[in-house]
Amino acid sequence: MAGKIPNDVIDDVRSQTNIVDVVGQYVQLKKSGNNLFGICPFHDEKTPSFSVSEEKQIFHCFSCGRGGNVFKFLMELEQISFPEAVVKVADFVGFSLAETYRPTQNVQESSEVTQFKQLYRQANELFTHILMSTEAGQPALDYLHERGLTDQLIETFSIGYLPDQADLMLSFFQNKEVPYQTLRQSGLFIETQTGKLHDRFSGRVMFPIRNAQGEVIAFSGRVLVKQPDQPKYLNSPETVIFNKRKVLFNYDLAKTMIHQERKVYLFEGFMDVIAAYSAGVINGVASMGTSLTTEQLALLGQQARELIVCYDGDRPGIEAMKRAISMLQQNTKLELSVVVLPSGADPDEYVRQYGAEQFKTTLQNGVETPIAFELRYLKQGLNLNNEKDQLDYVQQALAVVAPIESPLEIEIYLKQIEADSGISFATLKRQLQTLRVKRATQQPLAPAPSQYDYDLPPEPGTPIDGPPPIPGHPQATVTRQPQRLTRVEHAEQEVLHMLMENDDIRLQLENNADFSFVHTPYQLIYELWRAFLAEGKSTLADFMGYIPDDLQALVVQIDALDLPEEASQEALNDCLFVIAQNNIEEQLREAKIALKEATKLGNASEETRLTLEVIRLVSQKKLGN
Repeated sequence: MAGKIPNDVIDDVRSQTNIVDVVGQYVQLKKSGNNLFGICPFHDEKTPSFSVSEEKQIFHCFSCGRGGNVFKFLMELEQISFPEAVVKVADFVGFSLAETYRPTQNVQESSEVTQFKQLYRQANELFTHILMSTEAGQPALDYLHERGLTDQLIETFSIGYLPDQADLMLSFFQNKEVPYQTLRQSGLFIETQTGKLHDRFSGRVMFPIRNAQGEVIAFSGRVLVKQPDQPKYLNSPETVIFNKRKVLFNYDLAKTMIHQERKVYLFEGFMDVIAAYSAGVINGVASMGTSLTTEQLALLGQQARELIVCYDGDRPGIEAMKRAISMLQQNTKLELSVVVLPSGADPDEYVRQYGAEQFKTTLQNGVETPIAFELRYLKQGLNLNNEKDQLDYVQQALAVVAPIESPLEIEIYLKQIEADSGISFATLKRQLQTLRVKRATQQPLAPAPSQYDYDLPPEPGTPIDGPPPIPGHPQATVTRQPQRLTRVEHAEQEVLHMLMENDDIRLQLENNADFSFVHTPYQLIYELWRAFLAEGKSTLADFMGYIPDDLQALVVQIDALDLPEEASQEALNDCLFVIAQNNIEEQLREAKIALKEATKLGNASEETRLTLEVIRLVSQKKLGN
């Protein structure tokens, strides 16, 4: 393995490099003012928005938002690792970089890896030759044609076939005098107790699994004629060149489109990915028969901003989609969306039945949020005219909505629950507040983002001045530093201070159905204070023991505000006005985003409703000003 490149070496490479020279190899740059401009290489555009600063040695695209130093440019453009980018830049400027820092393996490991890759390449060539050019491959070729795969598509994915003949592949490699131990460890064969090898994939249509560079490193074989006690699909075992946690089917072909669109579709099976590809949806991938791993998510996160899950539309597929979304929500920062194909079809069936254009249209117009998907999923099998089913649905639906912070999203989903259950919006909102209070007292809460700076570890590959943070070490944890409060935060804290000093303030707020705090921690303190008083308690000392640890410092800060002992109605009204105006601006921003999405999806009724909502909020904002 290559040694870690020291920070001082990285700095030397960067200091001896002019980013303009490197970027100029890929982008035609023209001087304009202090910077150079050109057409962005990361997305399609006609007007140059890609800027390079020779003074600062950075690039930035004002359109797509990408930016960084020379290493980041090459990592983004060529989709290579940070060490590989450093080596590439060093070679470009003629920097003498020690061989120990180059990302190559030692001779013994490199020889083994090279040997295995050669075996898999030759095996794939054998499989494709049998499928396309022999009589023995005709049944498999007929099967693939029946599934709607053209010869061009078969060639693109290098699909092949290994007949159910006595150790055909073993004989093939033995004739090439490949050593027994190499064959034994390759994963292409099954070894008996006596040490004899047999073909692992006999009688199977072979789908090659390729790494990001397009090299075959494993196979998945689909049985052509179902036999008892045989799995439908059989995957290669893990080897020195194949780790299923790090590989995604079709990533090598999809990565460029994923990078351009910043969007990736996750399908359930290989045939779904191939069917989508045939319909023009190039940026689709599938995991190796399991949920996405952290390594696979990290790989996708380098190229995409949005992950759209599209599994089979039948009951098992819906269940699998629900599990996948639950896992993804906890483990990725990618924006998640869901598409459920009509009539319980899977993508492969849908493309064959309705055609490529209808499939693409459904993917574009059928996108819904994970929350909308889960609320719809919860209704399945329930009779909402039945009191018990109605209560079960509402309780589960509110639990889904409870973590949401956006007031506009909460309103949209509560209205949906109201329409489904028949329970009034006001009742649902009160029940949701009770649930949020309960959740807040049962689990620690993160502090308000506006209150603290976050000093997080750098992204992988980012040059740093000192050693990288160690997981679990204090250096890698969140550090908090007080910041100056915004105007609305001042107002929120003053209202809470008045609230805790004067119960009349609480009554005024409760009588104002439209009131809510802008920032979640303040809203939670408000709801917790009301629940605290409802239990017959009143002292601040008791309240500190009632709330989560993460809110206690904030409550102390609020209590320590230097305000008049007697709160004036004028001061309260001023604070409420500031909060209301900010809420209106936030609601207006979110309504415009939702309107844009509704227009994109062709949802006419939602487009009309949101247009009216935008008009109402704009008018309300003007009245406030």
